[in-house]
Amino acid sequence: MTPFHLGLIRSRSLQAERITPLLLAGLVALVCGALGTRFAPPEGFAPHVQALAVLQTSSEAVARAVGASVGPGTFGARAPSDLTVLGAVETPSEAVTRQIELDDGQGLQDALVDADVDSGDVRAVLAALRHVHDPRRLKTGQEITLVVRQTGDVERLESLTFQAEPTREVIVRRGADTSFVAETKATPIERHRIAAQAEISGSLYESGRKAGVPRSVLAALWRAYAHAIDFQRDVHAGDRFAVLYDQPTARDGSPVGQAVILYAALTVGGKEFPLYRVVFPDGSADYFDAKGQSVKRSLLRTPVDSAHVTSPFGMRIHPLLGFSKMHTGVDFGAPLGTPIFAAGAGVVEEASWAGGYGRCVRIRHNDRLQTVYGHMNRFSRGLHVGQRVNQGEVIGFVGSTGRSTGPHLHFEVRVAGRPANPLSVNMPTGRTLGKAMMAQFLQGQDRLHQEFSRLLAKAPPPKPESGRLATTAHEPTPPGV
Repeated sequence: MTPFHLGLIRSRSLQAERITPLLLAGLVALVCGALGTRFAPPEGFAPHVQALAVLQTSSEAVARAVGASVGPGTFGARAPSDLTVLGAVETPSEAVTRQIELDDGQGLQDALVDADVDSGDVRAVLAALRHVHDPRRLKTGQEITLVVRQTGDVERLESLTFQAEPTREVIVRRGADTSFVAETKATPIERHRIAAQAEISGSLYESGRKAGVPRSVLAALWRAYAHAIDFQRDVHAGDRFAVLYDQPTARDGSPVGQAVILYAALTVGGKEFPLYRVVFPDGSADYFDAKGQSVKRSLLRTPVDSAHVTSPFGMRIHPLLGFSKMHTGVDFGAPLGTPIFAAGAGVVEEASWAGGYGRCVRIRHNDRLQTVYGHMNRFSRGLHVGQRVNQGEVIGFVGSTGRSTGPHLHFEVRVAGRPANPLSVNMPTGRTLGKAMMAQFLQGQDRLHQEFSRLLAKAPPPKPESGRLATTAHEPTPPGV
């Protein structure tokens, strides 16, 4: 005979729970009836009283068997605590985390339905989400984390989370009832130290992009060297660059904000030009060469990127007028719309049409020094006379206005009102380091070199087509250099 286990009774099988005591009562009644045939009842004992006594005895026996008190008027009834008394075990539940990803052309609603989320919960999630983020803004490939509560074969969505932006996380949680509540949370910013080096083929910009260096870092690298290096004439294929920079990064690894170059080295014609970032006590920063001389000079030699000299400073046959004429500046050929930078900090004295110069900007840098930018296609938005601009700030875009044969920038330097060759004029240097800071500076050089070498040693092998050698490390920015 198969043994009977009370502990296997499930709470959802209430009918079975009620039938089981009845079966037990029937068995006890049969036994009691059989025993009753062996004993004659007292004289005058009515048959129906005898039967009632047998049933009463049976019900009490059942009550003792199951550990519950069952009265003659409530036979088969079950108190709310019967499950505990009968030894039933509630089905355990656990929270399970799942990752889903939006397929091409798939919206959040379809993705949740495909993940077997209850349709009512899907509607409630979308309604809550719309208060903090538009679900239609989610794009293909968006990763979403689901937390699902599993109880037996039943699943219920507890929460979902996704990274709406590099620094903003969206969480939708189940409330006390069937509703959901959405909120956003700012995610912490980390800082990565990144080292990269590559051989230059073509331009610094193209080679840097192949090496995985961000555009903002390459632009900062160009500005840092533009005081001493003419990228159009001095840099050639086979030259090299190296850079160590500090990049604010979101939790998913994407860059956030501007990176800061800590160390760089440009090798041109076999000669290395290193530079190092120094932070002064007042919070300002500047770049210095290995000897502690500032690489920042008063003016940029080439205030437009990715350009080439089309006409140097000096006497020439004017291409439009057809006779010999003094060319008081340098022409840099560049594509239409290329940004033009202020060669130095100063105040805008002119931003208007100036005859043969076309659209022209003139900036005064001090009481003796001015720069002129001619043939612009347009000025930078909001640029006006009297405005103070910083070195490297975009003031306009390359054009071909005025007397011009094609898109280029006419760049002039005027010293005490007289034109000077922008490529050879002696530019005064920037800040200097005191004796105490010089000692710290030399120590900082060694530390940056060691860090740069350590990061490169951890890097994966370079790709043949890019010459890339780069890696990342999570380290705090050291103070000082």
